[in-house]
Amino acid sequence: MRTSLITAMLLITLPMLAGAQGNSAKRAYSWEFSLSGIFQESKGIGSENSSSLQVDSVTGFGLNMAYNFSNKLALGVDLEYLRPKYEAVLVDENGLDDDIFINHKMSQFNGRIKGTYNFIDGPFTPFVEAGLGWSNFDSNVADGPPLVGCWWHPIWGYICDGYYRTFSDTLFSYGAGAGLRYEFVGGSFVKASYNLWELDGLGKSSDSTFGAGRLEFGWKF
Repeated sequence: MRTSLITAMLLITLPMLAGAQGNSAKRAYSWEFSLSGIFQESKGIGSENSSSLQVDSVTGFGLNMAYNFSNKLALGVDLEYLRPKYEAVLVDENGLDDDIFINHKMSQFNGRIKGTYNFIDGPFTPFVEAGLGWSNFDSNVADGPPLVGCWWHPIWGYICDGYYRTFSDTLFSYGAGAGLRYEFVGGSFVKASYNLWELDGLGKSSDSTFGAGRLEFGWKF
């Protein structure tokens, strides 16, 4: 899967090389904003008591903002949102209760600070990046009975409504990636990359590294 993603990124960006020599990129001291499409690979996570979590592959989207300190070095922020399907098996640690099976969709939000190094000053360049941040996972499964609140509404009068709290967790994450960038005349650009992100806080889980491919379209200003 990872080899296929890297090959696809090369095929996307190689046709742009023909016009790259006549276009000089001046990234230094500029801001840039981009929208990204994300393909996150499937992931299976197990634990020592036989509980397990299988997260399906999913596409999502992201917003990215960065400042270029030079033509090669940039620092930015990534915000990502995905809704992967998952299957969870929860095993009672004492072996007294039956296993619990959950098949549902979770909400995943990633927020990270990321540094990028471009190897070439020109419009076409390979790059590497590394960063850290937090990932929030909401199971969208209620963790108890509904909570009901009542209040006076200026139009509808006295109303009551209920909502559910859900199982969720926020984990520290860190990782790195590599990719290719091409900048068009006028300052718009496209980037393709592959990233690996490690989740910290899953205890003795079998594997907590998520892989994702990204395709970004952005503007420099």
